[in-house]
Amino acid sequence: VGETLKVTVEKTASELILKVKPSAQQTSIIDTNLRQLIPKQTPVDAFHQTLNRVFTSINQLASSPPNTQFQELASQSLQLKHLAISILQSLPDQQKMTSSEGFKNALQSSGVFLEPKLRQALLANNTASEKVTNDIKNHLIPNQNSFLTNKQSAISFTQVDLKSNLIKLIQLLKAWPKATVNTPQPTGQNPLPIPSKSPVSIAQTINPALLLENQIKELINKTEGTVAKITLNQLASSHTENTGNRQTWQVEIPFLNHHASESVFLKIEQEDSPTTQDKDVEQKWTVSLEMNPPKLGLIKNKLSINNQQIDANFWAESPETKNLIQRHLSLFKEQLTRANLQPERIQVSNGPGPVIQPVKPSTSILSEKA
Repeated sequence: VGETLKVTVEKTASELILKVKPSAQQTSIIDTNLRQLIPKQTPVDAFHQTLNRVFTSINQLASSPPNTQFQELASQSLQLKHLAISILQSLPDQQKMTSSEGFKNALQSSGVFLEPKLRQALLANNTASEKVTNDIKNHLIPNQNSFLTNKQSAISFTQVDLKSNLIKLIQLLKAWPKATVNTPQPTGQNPLPIPSKSPVSIAQTINPALLLENQIKELINKTEGTVAKITLNQLASSHTENTGNRQTWQVEIPFLNHHASESVFLKIEQEDSPTTQDKDVEQKWTVSLEMNPPKLGLIKNKLSINNQQIDANFWAESPETKNLIQRHLSLFKEQLTRANLQPERIQVSNGPGPVIQPVKPSTSILSEKA
């Protein structure tokens, strides 16, 4: 509100195009976020194993004989246990990721679209609230139960959205009480012997609550790193650069494969049409995938669609994986045909392939001028 926009008017043979140049303030905000988030980012699925360990430790602590320490942690442990269950159950499994509907749901719940959905829910709540208020004044409905039902359904997506759940997890973990360690005091002049166990084993021997606290600290770091990676993908999706592409979306989706966590990186690009005069020309879309399954190594795929025609390129670092993909190309083409798409050029290559997931920002985030 109150911001001045600089609008450039471009005239073509058939239409006028208005372009708004991003202000310097926007660029500054993005650069500030990049400086804070890039060092912190971790793979989106990195939190999963640590969360599992915390969940196991809480169950072990709950099943141990009653003690004062667990009674102090009982309330926080129960909240953390319920939230952990919610997060683990909301992660899609490999089978769901292979269906179009399952992949769509995983994409929508990846965290990249959280803020727009929150804004839509807020607008919907305000509209519903005004309608119910007017209906009550006009004696059309006796109470606000319908509004409360609509409000609950409007924000139900936050229970499965990854970023929403991870933010809740960070807030809960940062309020975790510090564990107290009752170490025996040395008697006499002889010092205590130095134990030969690892720090984790020492903590487990001294105090299970201290072990849990160390896991809590590790989980905070992993979870904050995951939220940083999701936010960086959001920044990349919202910041359009002068690369010839009108819009780009970057999403990393975690999923479970036999109870082990994996992730797939997805990049969707809508390219500008060669000419703006013909409005009937379909836009060309490019979808890039990057994944690193166990025993298969790094796999990349770049798929372009234009007028329902598909060109696809696969790259595999492992020669065995390349041969495996090659043997299943007939199945891939058959699935494209079922989706009313026409496979044109399908290629499989050996090697690292193109850079799909950027490893560094394309713009400078550090000024070297003094």
